This record gives sequence, C-alpha cells and structure tokens, in this order.
Amino acid sequence: RFASEVIWYVYNRIYKWMKSPKAQVHGVLMFNELRYDCIQEHRRSNETRTEYRCHNQYCYQRNVDRMIEQLDKAKYSIDLAMYHLYSREMMKALQRALRRKVVVRVIYHRLREPYLPSHLADLIYQGAHLLTHNSSNFFHHKFCVIDGPGRVDYIWSQKKHKKKRPEPTDSVLLNGSLNWSDGGLGANWENVVITSHAKIVEEFQSEFNRLWKVFSRR
Repeated sequence: RFASEVIWYVYNRIYKWMKSPKAQVHGVLMFNELRYDCIQEHRRSNETRTEYRCHNQYCYQRNVDRMIEQLDKAKYSIDLAMYHLYSREMMKALQRALRRKVVVRVIYHRLREPYLPSHLADLIYQGAHLLTHNSSNFFHHKFCVIDGPGRVDYIWSQKKHKKKRPEPTDSVLLNGSLNWSDGGLGANWENVVITSHAKIVEEFQSEFNRLWKVFSRR
C-alpha cells in the first residue's frame, strides 16, 4: 500500500506540474544616472574576491547581466533589429550563441561608413547573417527576439534530426529605447522591457521576418 501511495503522489505532482501555466518572464530595466552608485562596492568585491550582493536596482552590471542571461539561454535563434550595435559585452554574448550553433540574424542601421565595421564583419565570419537597408530613412528599431515562435520550428525543419520535435524553449523579447552600444549601456537614459508574453513576442517575430524579406530583396 505504501508503494502505491508513493507512486500516486509522484504521479499527481508531475501531472499538476505539466498542467500548470508556463512560467512567464517579465522585467523592466532602467538605465540612468544611478547605474554606477555601487561601483566602489563592486571593485572592492573584485579586489578581495568576495561575493557582493548588489541592491542597486539600476546597477549597470546587473542590468547588462540580465540581458546577457537571456541571450545565453538561446537554443535555436536570435533575431536582432538594432539602430546602433556596438557593445563588447553584448557582442561576446552573440559570439557565444554562434558557437552553440544558434542561428543569429541581425538587421541594423548602416551609417555612412564605406566599409562594414570590423566587429560586425567578425560576427559574419563566425556565422551570423546580417542585413542593412538602403534608404535615407532611419532604421530605428531596438529589439531582439530569442527563440521566437515559428522560427524554432522552421530552423528545426531545415536540419536532419532523430527527434521529431525540438527541445522546449522559451520565446523571449527584449525591446526598448536602448542601443546595444557602450554609450547606450553606460551613459544614456534608456529602458529595456524583457517579456515572454506570447502575443507580444509573436508580433515582433512577425515584423522581423517581414523586414528580413524586404531587405533581402534590396
């Protein structure tokens, strides 16, 4: 009897877990003049090699780490639409994703420079796909879709796999005023919203796909 009760208990817990709503990812990051108020504590922690739990909600490193955390979770795709893209930390996260065989697509606003910036050329060399527009209008988007709905299934369908379905993953959107640049992250007043709200992520993924087709024809 005891064994049957244990089996029933385990089965019931697993059933409830499978039926429970999927955990949502929601967060708001504010980049402002308070981002470096905790810098001395961080330096002291690094020097003494001790753990420091930062309580500054606007902490530069904390905000950047939360964005990078989402990029590092990507299993299949990262679609990035960005007006200005140059942040060493964010570029390293994209490079790590490429090494994990994540498909990275980037659309960015090309300035008037005659040549592609070296950091973007490096991304292409490592396997990223990059498009820019040929227009006098600004490409002012600043959003990133990670493992977007439909995108994962498409990537999976293009590869030969023994499994019928891809591993479960969370579709997440990063969107806001922030350019992924050293100035945007380290100096300006900016905001980023992180969400896994299905409808919102789907809308941004759809628009990225549309833009990719438009710019691919030019």
